[in-house]
Amino acid sequence: MLNDGAYGAEIHKLRSDGIDDTGAIFGRTDLAAIAKGFGLRGANVAELAQFKPLFAAHAAQDVAEVWNIHVSDRVVSPHTRRGMGRGHGRM
Repeated sequence: MLNDGAYGAEIHKLRSDGIDDTGAIFGRTDLAAIAKGFGLRGANVAELAQFKPLFAAHAAQDVAEVWNIHVSDRVVSPHTRRGMGRGHGRM
């Protein structure tokens, strides 16, 4: 899961429209801990170096897992960027 600590595209739309984004920001929930609560493997990923051992461990077992991948809330996807500026309520 890509975790920007906010409601994804909504935060970018609010910012592009000049609207206060504080209601769309909730922080980085520990999604790995939630996965573990359901009996899955889980990891919080904040650095690229974590991927190699995570992939190796995943390939060595047969259990579903959730990777809580921390991404910036300041980087706008190309898809979202294309939809910005087309008027209120549209993306």
